Amino acid sequence: MYIFKKENDIVKTEDQKMVKNLKNSGLIKKTDNVLDYGCGLGTWDNDAANNGIFFNKLFMYDKNPEAREYCKKKYPNHTIVHDITGELDVNLIFSNSVIQYIDTNELEKLFEQFAKMLKKDEIVILSGNPRYPRILECVLTFFGNFNLFKIQIKQFLKSDYRNTNFYRHSIDELRSMTKNLFSLTQIQNLEPNKNRDTIYLKRI
Repeated sequence: MYIFKKENDIVKTEDQKMVKNLKNSGLIKKTDNVLDYGCGLGTWDNDAANNGIFFNKLFMYDKNPEAREYCKKKYPNHTIVHDITGELDVNLIFSNSVIQYIDTNELEKLFEQFAKMLKKDEIVILSGNPRYPRILECVLTFFGNFNLFKIQIKQFLKSDYRNTNFYRHSIDELRSMTKNLFSLTQIQNLEPNKNRDTIYLKRI
């Protein structure tokens, strides 16, 4: 899977805006133990005063070992895990800009795994979910956020990114996949990128 080789200031700024909105929403509380699934190079700022890690504990997982090694250095006071099949002391799962890289069959299995990890009324927050196919999203970003558009173009020029599968999972599809496990709410005002939205899943 494609990852940035180093942190990008524009992406970091967008992430900070999203985290600030998330903090202000009250969806994540100070007492929560959070698993960041597909953490990449890290969404969170270490400085809680800067809308960073404002909750109790942070566990981080990414399929890519390079990302895990990077986060070990970036987040020395938090836990990097190599898989999510064991017992983790979490009551909330967060995932930012991940599910578009997972096909339907694997995503169904992932939701089943999330459901095993959580108790009734505990939640999953899926942020940064594309509302449009990749090319159309890029065109719309040109008009809405030119700096972000330039990053997308740079990504398209890299073969490892172009060869990465990209799936747009509709709300109806996600609702069908999770209907026996979670209730689903679509939230649109948390994302600074208006071409993306947030999905809130509550364990039933």
